[in-house]
Amino acid sequence: MNTVILDGSAAGDRRGERVRQALLDQLAAHHHDTRIITLREHKIGNCAGDFFCWVRNPGQCIVADDNRAIAAAMMAADLVVYVTPITFGGYSSLLKQAVDHQIQNIAPFFVTLNNETHHERRYERYPSLLAIGWQAEADPRREAIFRHLVWRNSLNFYAPVTHCAIVTGDPAEAELTAQMAAALTAITHTETMSTPELPALPASVTFDTPPHTAVLLVGSPRTRHSTSHSLGEYLMQQLAARGVATNTAFLYTTLGQPAKLQALFDQLDTTDLIVLAFPLYIDTLPAPVIRFLELLAARAHPVQPQRFAVIGNCGFPEAHQLANALAICAEFAQTAGFTWQGGLALGGGELVHGDPLAGMDGRAMPIRAALALAAEALAQGQPIPAAAQDRLNRNVVPAWIYRLVGSAGWHLQAMRWGVHSELYRQPYRAK
Repeated sequence: MNTVILDGSAAGDRRGERVRQALLDQLAAHHHDTRIITLREHKIGNCAGDFFCWVRNPGQCIVADDNRAIAAAMMAADLVVYVTPITFGGYSSLLKQAVDHQIQNIAPFFVTLNNETHHERRYERYPSLLAIGWQAEADPRREAIFRHLVWRNSLNFYAPVTHCAIVTGDPAEAELTAQMAAALTAITHTETMSTPELPALPASVTFDTPPHTAVLLVGSPRTRHSTSHSLGEYLMQQLAARGVATNTAFLYTTLGQPAKLQALFDQLDTTDLIVLAFPLYIDTLPAPVIRFLELLAARAHPVQPQRFAVIGNCGFPEAHQLANALAICAEFAQTAGFTWQGGLALGGGELVHGDPLAGMDGRAMPIRAALALAAEALAQGQPIPAAAQDRLNRNVVPAWIYRLVGSAGWHLQAMRWGVHSELYRQPYRAK
């Protein structure tokens, strides 16, 4: 069996090194033809979210770095193995950076699977998926979130067989070997994982005092022109109208600048309320957002209680496809010592398309109403109420129309770039 391993561990991760070696030993024992890709040793830029791999250079990222070779290796494999430390219940930012680029291996057009919206296949066959995560100690919530993310990935990338294994602590060599052997046996015997249950979000807390300051973190590569910014900016405007001093930071333009990053950390240290606004990338947070959260969580926990809330948006009409991302955000808050104040999930985010909400027509009324409800609660020290999400769930555009119009939009964009006849191109198809 042709097997590709994507190693998302950091240098010096002793537990990860043990898992990796035990896996390699078992792959050899099962006569796999194995290639290991240690992601930290490769040049991979962040997915720009421009969809050029669909409408300008179909089937291939427009950036010619190592992401192309990795995408090609995955499509040539029978089995792809993700190995990663479990990070807030999800993947490490190193692994997620490679996973984000896999949208080039599917087509842009919408299809309905299991009563929800997904993207079409680009290829006739896809590899099976095995994900192996490790953690220092047992954490049932994060284990469940991790399994759920793997399962969601398997749906979107049409994996014929999917399995997930979790290594806890530092098991004896015999136990670790047995775990790896069992995982490979499950894949070999096509024992795909059952649909995992995602745990409920933790209860939010009400504060006795209102927040005086709030910072919006925009986690989209489109920065000011993103739907994430549109949603977050409107919330900040509503908070400001209620006496909260607000600021905005753009994570994609901050991460690569150490001085700017440190200044943001310093600002967050004294902020009462932090709001993260982000788009959904491959079932969860974009890699740079995960990286920022990794760095933020590694700092000292706040002396004074700080509040953390999120606003997620996705290009699918079903808001529930953001559930895994919100669960990871809540786990981050717990790790970092922040108080979870809830989240909002917007399906059909392309309806906003980065436009200022205040100037949009009636289609944005439920969104504005939801954010106003959220701001009213947050400004009083209360968590985002369920009524705000209920407003967001009132889709102005039915899902079937959204899918129809969305697919037509991809055709139009491809025509503008002169590649309409190549939309289903398969650059990584086995020769």
